[in-house]
Amino acid sequence: MLNSTRVFPVVFAFSLVACESAADKKAREEKSAQQAIAVESSAAHQAAALPLTGIWDEAHLTERLVRAGLAPQALHGEKGEKYFKVPVHAYRVGPNTLYVYLYADSSARLAVTLTLDTLTAAPRGQSTPYEQRHILITQNNLAAVMVGGTDVARERVALALEAGLPAPAKP
Repeated sequence: MLNSTRVFPVVFAFSLVACESAADKKAREEKSAQQAIAVESSAAHQAAALPLTGIWDEAHLTERLVRAGLAPQALHGEKGEKYFKVPVHAYRVGPNTLYVYLYADSSARLAVTLTLDTLTAAPRGQSTPYEQRHILITQNNLAAVMVGGTDVARERVALALEAGLPAPAKP
């Protein structure tokens, strides 16, 4: 026998979700995206005050993407490719995904990226795990794979990252 006091709230909640219009759903998704972008923008503002070492870190990466007008949204829980040998930092950049791998220094990054086929962003002889439209970007201690989007979108991200970080101010 069903307990009506338990069933009614579940049915009511389900009916509310089912009755949500497409416009309401789109508005809710846009608000969520704007909030995520605001969080990244706030982090970027804080990163601008951090000392420059010339080595990429997550704060300076976010700051660079925000300054380039790319409105990154962190994607938590994304799995990176094991052959990059470091944890991934993933971002939604428009409809595209940016996978970023940060190494201790450029030598550590180079040791990994020298084993990759630059066209597939995978170890030589292996098939690519990425969809056809992707680009491998390397700069100092950073390796990134931009997946999806137009040639212009991939170029914007590549230019933002390949420019590198500003040099530390000399005392």
